[in-house]
Amino acid sequence: MKKKKIEFKGSNKSPKMVFDLQSGIIKILGRSTMVNPQYFYPSVISLIKEYCADPEKKTLLIIDLEYFNTLSARYILKITKLLARINLKEGYEAKINWFFDPEDLGLKEEINLFNEIIQHKINAIEYEYA
Repeated sequence: MKKKKIEFKGSNKSPKMVFDLQSGIIKILGRSTMVNPQYFYPSVISLIKEYCADPEKKTLLIIDLEYFNTLSARYILKITKLLARINLKEGYEAKINWFFDPEDLGLKEEINLFNEIIQHKINAIEYEYA
């Protein structure tokens, strides 16, 4: 796979996705409240699988979602699982930073649940308000 920068423009229901594959940075931003995420996420997952076959030495997944629904959660979980597996390769590291509102206790619990399922530390980072 030729390493490049790919963006999926977000909408009020779908997240903005930024794949800076040359630097190993992948971002999921905005909202993911699609009723039919099966039309959006498969191409994203395909791109992630392709990247994971030949990743950079250091990969960083940044998740900064204001909100996501249960249907989207399945796909986000799959993305985190795939990227966490990079750590199994000798000399490779994948980090996941998930930004959230400290008042959103439900999301904090969701991040902890993802941690347990993928068996990889997700750095839960609270927004800092001025």
